Amino acid sequence: MNIFEFSKKAGVSTATVSRAFHEPEKVLDATRIHVLSLADQLGYYPNASGRALVRGRHDVLGLIWPLEVEGVEAFFAHRILAAVTSHLVKLDLDLLICPVDRRLDSTLSHAHRTLMRSRCDSWILLYPRRNDVLISSLEKSGKPVVCLMGSIPECPTWKCINLNQQSWIEDALQRMKAAGCRKVLLFGSRFGEPDHEERVAVFLKFAPEYFGSQVRSIPGWPPDADRLHHELSSGNCDAIIGVDDDAALFALDVCLRAGLSVPDQVKVVGIDNIPEAQFSSPPLTTYRQPLDEMTECAIELTLSTQMRSRVFDAVFVPRKSLPSACSPVAREAGKSGFTFL
Repeated sequence: MNIFEFSKKAGVSTATVSRAFHEPEKVLDATRIHVLSLADQLGYYPNASGRALVRGRHDVLGLIWPLEVEGVEAFFAHRILAAVTSHLVKLDLDLLICPVDRRLDSTLSHAHRTLMRSRCDSWILLYPRRNDVLISSLEKSGKPVVCLMGSIPECPTWKCINLNQQSWIEDALQRMKAAGCRKVLLFGSRFGEPDHEERVAVFLKFAPEYFGSQVRSIPGWPPDADRLHHELSSGNCDAIIGVDDDAALFALDVCLRAGLSVPDQVKVVGIDNIPEAQFSSPPLTTYRQPLDEMTECAIELTLSTQMRSRVFDAVFVPRKSLPSACSPVAREAGKSGFTFL
């Protein structure tokens, strides 16, 4: 049954049928109830393709979900998916998910086909990569693209939603310096993960301004417990910034096994505010990424041609592993250098 046949049975115009489904505020309550009740009885629903042809929109948002970042069980991907779903429900939009693992040719081939043929209005690219293999297909699709949690320099016209990595790392360095720490270490990083690589770069750039030459980094994933234990036992660090909460929690465990008290002897901080952080011993001080706000902004960017890219600041979450009552301190001018282990 098409909309013309149904409108005759309902005794209303085709425009009224469409509004009853998609713009209910524009019709009388009695009319809307009549149309929807009859549609339920007859099993009718407006044809999405026909509506899209008339309106020039499918009311479908595409989300590219990168499985290689943390796997299918990725905590942040699920939080972002929940936030996307919540906002799309409010806007009465549908969601198309394009899962991809850039390490597997089979999923890449599927992703390329999906990007080219799918009837969505725009794409949100989660955790974009530099020189991303998906760029060509996204450009050929002709759909607007918004990058969430990263950016692609090769595509300057694509809008981006990013976390300000410098602000939270400098805040952590200031708090550690104010707490009396003298030697700081960045722990962990996943190779090829843009946000981890950016955090390492920011740390190595700004940490010497607060701690002089007493700056170290132990990259790698899983985090290297033996190397961290050696650094702690040698007295080479009394402050640890985890590249994320998983790395920071790992560092807490190493401190415990080394017989070092946190926060009395070693200060530890992470970022992400994962659920486990509040239940560690001691509870982990961390920074919360405003994922709901960032996701909402990304969706708004897909719907607007006027809004610009945005950068969000992480929010300090005080707990026991780093004292919260620490005022910012000035940088140590003229000092530089770091050790890359």
